[in-house]
Amino acid sequence: MKSMRKKFKDATVIFMVVHYEFECVRLSLLNILSIIESLHNTYLILINSNASEDISNYIQSIRSAKVDLVNLPINFGFNHSVNYYIKDFISDENLPKVVLRMDADILFSKADLEQLIDGIIHLKQYGTLALSYENNQCNPERNVLKERTVLGANKRSYQVRPTFFCPVAGGIMGIRGAVLKDDLKFEMFSPLKLPKQFLKVAAVGGADASLYNALKRKYKAGYIANTNALHMKTRSADIIDIPDHWNEFVAKIIDNESKIMEMNSHV
Repeated sequence: MKSMRKKFKDATVIFMVVHYEFECVRLSLLNILSIIESLHNTYLILINSNASEDISNYIQSIRSAKVDLVNLPINFGFNHSVNYYIKDFISDENLPKVVLRMDADILFSKADLEQLIDGIIHLKQYGTLALSYENNQCNPERNVLKERTVLGANKRSYQVRPTFFCPVAGGIMGIRGAVLKDDLKFEMFSPLKLPKQFLKVAAVGGADASLYNALKRKYKAGYIANTNALHMKTRSADIIDIPDHWNEFVAKIIDNESKIMEMNSHV
């Protein structure tokens, strides 16, 4: 995978860590695989953090030139898994332009992801940006203000929904590579920045809060308006029913499963 990691320079890299809940992982993975296949200079870092047997078996056939599959012997949790990967494999020499994190229980469109990446690149006053969420029973958004027009470094106007003393929720969010290097010193989720409720379980949870605490004095945080990601699992790990208006989107993913997996089963 060394040759692939060299390609991260000025690219978009997406971290996804898988543990359990096969059906959520399956849909989320199929969706992002189909998206990155047609996105230029975009790579998925798929970390198997000692996932359940059905998930581990499912992902072992992935050998895509756009996917770096890492199998860990124990469950390090999302935060540590991502931090260790960055420490070992990302540096000045292959610094991405955009670094995204996504949970394995999230669906979104290619168009919305492109909007997010574009916003992260050009809205320099924002440290962390995320997609907006479907307002279902596990919508993770908190303390979000009305959308406002923000001028990007490219002189283009963006619609952003800022947060008020609150991080943007995990699920699907990202930062510029320059922020990872200069402000975070190549540690995306610092344990020292975790809120107290997460200190005893530093390996899991609190990633969004840790990132927010590290950047809040210098940068704003917000959601890209007029985008819509579907969060499929509650904080207590209950899987919700898919809203009716998402049925066609999900059906298309499932119908194309064999094609997607075939495209991603060879280098």
